[in-house]
Amino acid sequence: MIIFEYIDLILFALSIFTVAYLLIYAIAAMFTRSDKYAEARIKHRFAIIYPAYKDDEYILSSINSFMQQDYPIDCYDIIVVSDHLQPETNEKLSKLPIILIKANFEHSSKMKSVKAAVEQLDVKAYDIALIMNADNIAENNLLNELNNTYASGSNAIQTHRIRRERPNEIAVLNALADEINNSIFRAGHAIWGLSSSLNGSGMAFDFQWFKENIDNIGDDADEKVIESLLLKDHIYIEYLDHACIYATRQEGKKKFYAQRGSWIKAQYSSLFSNIGSLPKAIFSGNFDYADRILQWITLPRTILLVVILFCGCVSIYFDWTASLKWWGLLFILLLTMAFATPNYLVDEKFNKAMKAIPFIGIGMIFTLFFGKKKEKRKA
Repeated sequence: MIIFEYIDLILFALSIFTVAYLLIYAIAAMFTRSDKYAEARIKHRFAIIYPAYKDDEYILSSINSFMQQDYPIDCYDIIVVSDHLQPETNEKLSKLPIILIKANFEHSSKMKSVKAAVEQLDVKAYDIALIMNADNIAENNLLNELNNTYASGSNAIQTHRIRRERPNEIAVLNALADEINNSIFRAGHAIWGLSSSLNGSGMAFDFQWFKENIDNIGDDADEKVIESLLLKDHIYIEYLDHACIYATRQEGKKKFYAQRGSWIKAQYSSLFSNIGSLPKAIFSGNFDYADRILQWITLPRTILLVVILFCGCVSIYFDWTASLKWWGLLFILLLTMAFATPNYLVDEKFNKAMKAIPFIGIGMIFTLFFGKKKEKRKA
């Protein structure tokens, strides 16, 4: 009984810290701010990097779409890193006005492809590096918006990623997760004057800084490593809510579980790598960096929901009064998620997907701890 009480106390403390953190930024995201910048006099040069690993289904349409940008064609280059694409796809890409880098890595990763591109590019030829996913469709004014923001002094920028199609429960949950992240970890942070988090695509960086720091990023690293490097250097990450890119890739449950498991591992890997710097970040006034470390301490939302439901149910058996705090916390969590969810996502598909969350959470935990380990490329 005593052991249960200690476990209950520890889990509740971690859960209430997570919910409080999410709530603060979810409420902030309900307020609006102007993220439009004045028209820049200079058209900076972009290196748009598309890592493409077995993405034959998406890459051609993404590139053809991006070439419709309302931006001078001589002020940007599209670089496609072809990793295990079909010969037919490579042939079609070679006929487009792009830079095609063919790479067949034995152990593929997105960051390895990005590094292969950056290492071949002249630092004097570009001002901004823009990292895209192979399935990303950009709005035609994207480069103009990024150029204006960069000209205002922003050296790191995250755009607004939206899931275009939502044909099934997994697609709905992916779209919901992206928009909640956009609200809490990006728009909400920006309201408080703190840096946005990165989401892996639609990310723009000062090219010189990116090239100088690329060797400090591991081949299997994700965007959290880039975040920590930026924040250690006191570089603010701007969020452009109105500058949108659209993700068109559809994923099944296995990919969904594997991806979430990979993200969770990356989160706590970043936490353990940076937790020792928390006191220095606080006392030196680097609150952006300190906030990011605290963010990595929080529980992932799906796991948080499973923990609250499990502890609430178990508490009823031992002491029903002890379960009340868990049900109260569940109510606050659901209210927080409601604050962070945009209205356009709330429809019949949304209601159906909500019923599947506890089961998906259990499946995600099972995959994380008991799933087979395979060599997989990170999306």
